[in-house]
Amino acid sequence: MDVILPARRRGARYLLATLLCIVTTLATAPLRELLDLANIVMLFLLTVFVSAAWLGRGPAVMAAFLGVALFDFFFVPPHLSFAVADAQYLVTFAVMLAVGLITSHLTALLSERTEEARAREHETHALYDLARELGSALAVPQVTEIARRFLDRLTLDMTLLVADTSGKTVSFQEYGGRHLNELGRNFARSAYDRATIVEADSLAGMGMAIAFLPLVGPTQVLGVLALAPRSDDVEQLRSQRSLLEAVASLLAITIERVRYADSAQHSELQVAAERLRTSILSSLSHDLRTPLTSLVGLADTLAQRQPPLPESACETAGIIRDQARAMHHLLSNLLEMARLQAGNMPLNKEWQAFEEVVGSSTRLLAGVLAGRRVEIELPPDLPLVFFDAVLLERVLCNLLENAVKYSRDGARIRLVGEIREASLEIAVDNDGAGFPADRTEQLFDLFARGEQEPAVAGTGLGLAICKAIVVAHGGTIVAENRPGGACVRFTLPLGTPPAMEDEESP
Repeated sequence: MDVILPARRRGARYLLATLLCIVTTLATAPLRELLDLANIVMLFLLTVFVSAAWLGRGPAVMAAFLGVALFDFFFVPPHLSFAVADAQYLVTFAVMLAVGLITSHLTALLSERTEEARAREHETHALYDLARELGSALAVPQVTEIARRFLDRLTLDMTLLVADTSGKTVSFQEYGGRHLNELGRNFARSAYDRATIVEADSLAGMGMAIAFLPLVGPTQVLGVLALAPRSDDVEQLRSQRSLLEAVASLLAITIERVRYADSAQHSELQVAAERLRTSILSSLSHDLRTPLTSLVGLADTLAQRQPPLPESACETAGIIRDQARAMHHLLSNLLEMARLQAGNMPLNKEWQAFEEVVGSSTRLLAGVLAGRRVEIELPPDLPLVFFDAVLLERVLCNLLENAVKYSRDGARIRLVGEIREASLEIAVDNDGAGFPADRTEQLFDLFARGEQEPAVAGTGLGLAICKAIVVAHGGTIVAENRPGGACVRFTLPLGTPPAMEDEESP
């Protein structure tokens, strides 16, 4: 990691290199008559080596040139002069300078690599500690606090912006002690949209964030990490850029993990709640059907008693019977819905004629359909379809009952069948007010009803049961409005019916 030293520290290093050269000269000057000049050259090269190892490349280069000058001035005849009596010493000077420069370069390079390795090791340990702390975070505020403590050691202030994509436009929720102004949020938006680091050096020294790092997760950009140095030194951020990018990556992974954990917990709670609701519905509907059946029988007995009861009592018994039947029908729907959702209702599918299910459904609802004009349009060459007759009869009954509920007396109800590609499409429509335009998708949810429905009896289970049955058969179902009324369409897949064997004549 490159570090730009202050001018005062750089000057101190050059001064120390100069002192090393002077000390070497003073130490070897008394030995001038005892040592060969080649050995003295080695001592000056040792000084260059020490300068390169301890002080860096620049001071070592200066020590190489200064050492050559001092060697020439004090040790090469004539002494105390830069004049050279023997031209061969020029080669000595050149070799000494070249060796000194090469030695200083290699030694300084090795020293720099060593410092970089130590810095990377320190960064690795710091990131490991950060990742270990983030691994225990369970919410975004905890992630923010852990990141803030880490960046405090780097003398950096931070703001964590987490993207919220639940709405039509992306918004940011800020965490941390420093809040961004409008300009900072614009820079953060740019970093998020482009998924690249945005630097704003022009804002340095103004107490504002000047670096915006996108939190790029495995699947999407999750937010932005905004950083502001506590000094005016912009190079601080640049020198630590690789470390800060690693921090942003760890934060992105942690935030995505926290979101997935929240989503999984929410889904688990929903499943548990749905399972509990299904169990309650199944238990209630099963336990109440028997007494309701008894209540219907007793009401019929009272209504048909001989000698007959007074007219008012017979009327009351009839009302009790009708209400008990309606409640029995409701509980049957609840039980069927519970079984469908629990997956405990196996489909008894067979190849059969769809016209037969239509006929049985209209016969069952003959009394309910008496006040409507029912039109049935099925293609004459309708092939056999693979389905569960009991469940499909329930679908048609629910759709026809809904069509009767939301249409006036004498209105038309149509049941139309068409073959479209590899499926049979059945449409049940009626003349009436239609569905709420903005709620057609929610009509198939449990207990969902339209805005104009409170005056009509019902619980909102009919269409939910229809959807569950149709989907279990591999089909689709939709609700839509048409001019002057409403329509529900569902499809059943068409397969290849088994070949019919001709009966041999006796």
